[in-house]
Amino acid sequence: KNKFKRPVSVKSVIISVIIIAAAIAAVLFISNIGFGDGFTTSYSADSKVAYRTYGSDALQYTKDGVTYYNRSGSPVWNDTYSMTSPIAVEREEYTAIFETGGRSVKVYNEDGLLYEAQTQDTILSVTIAENGYTGVITNGASYTVTVYSSSGNMLFQRIEAESGIYPLCCELSPDGEIIAIGYIDTTGVEIKSKIGLFYIKSDVGADYTDSMFGAVEKDDEIIFKMYFMGGNNLVAIGDRHIISISSAGVEEDSVEVTNEIMGAGLCGGKIALIYGDELPDKEGQPPGTIVFVSSGGKLSVGDSVETETDYFAVSDGGIVVGSGSSYYGFSNSGKLQWSITTAGNVTGIYPTSSVNKCVYTTRTWSAVVNMNNFDPDSYDPNAAANITENTEDEGFLTETETLNNSDENVEENTEGSAEQPESTENTNQS
Repeated sequence: KNKFKRPVSVKSVIISVIIIAAAIAAVLFISNIGFGDGFTTSYSADSKVAYRTYGSDALQYTKDGVTYYNRSGSPVWNDTYSMTSPIAVEREEYTAIFETGGRSVKVYNEDGLLYEAQTQDTILSVTIAENGYTGVITNGASYTVTVYSSSGNMLFQRIEAESGIYPLCCELSPDGEIIAIGYIDTTGVEIKSKIGLFYIKSDVGADYTDSMFGAVEKDDEIIFKMYFMGGNNLVAIGDRHIISISSAGVEEDSVEVTNEIMGAGLCGGKIALIYGDELPDKEGQPPGTIVFVSSGGKLSVGDSVETETDYFAVSDGGIVVGSGSSYYGFSNSGKLQWSITTAGNVTGIYPTSSVNKCVYTTRTWSAVVNMNNFDPDSYDPNAAANITENTEDEGFLTETETLNNSDENVEENTEGSAEQPESTENTNQS
């Protein structure tokens, strides 16, 4: 679960929160998918398929590589790698794929691979900026924070040699001028968090020690995620507070958190959170409540499913949360739009530019569907011959083409599936 509870030991804090922060980053799937309702694809059960959408196109990534599909469902380009559990983080046109504990980050845009960054030490977390800059935290003999340009050149590197203080997360400003690094400080009796703001370019930061022009400290706090909002203003998400920091590196506001935070991501220009149980010493919201954070750090509350969740995915168009085999879709204003009970084989439901249209993904097949009238059983290959496997190019097939297959013509349609039909436009634009 993407769940943030106060840990019982320093070691568990460092390990658990780093993994959680990477997992939260992995749920950012933003933009519109244009395959049209009903396109499906099937694959082997060990593929670990997930999606990142690009307007009317989509990037499918698995443990073995990525494939970029155009709006008709035809593969345009692909790239291979080998990762046990790939994670995708994205911003605007850029996508970075890595795995926690790996030593490689691959950065893509709509045209293909931009660069691959190889690290000497194992990767803890990755972030990417709107201009394509990538921030990478690694751990070996010491912790290191590195920034790469959109062409893969190293722009900034900071080796954290101070014992007991560890970088937990980082965030890059949209213009690529600033990196914010969130640290956890275990040197005292109580855990504290520190946020340092550094100029990425050495000539800009020449007048400051180590290029650091601002710093904020919070006692008894774990900062696990940060976002630049409204230019170079920073919002830091902690387990006790949500802190707003100005572009000058000064704390401007702090709002108390009343519930455990089960997930966080960008949604329609705001930060979307999903709340878990109330904190022991607080009176908060019901579990499963959607909460938005504005650029100034102010909170607004949306609808609630009133149960603790274990899945969270966001796009500009909305939010999908899950609790066991039940899933719920919220608009980007926090209103509940749909709910569905699955058979338990779902690995992800990824909202597009409208939360009513999602990429419904299982271990062996995926479908782009309208969630308001979607029946998972109608896409179950064990219940009906409605998915044509295309192992050669893994293209997408239309609902009309697959659902109209009778027992007599399934084989014929399978052989002719290389000719992909045009999809309909996605009219559910937000």
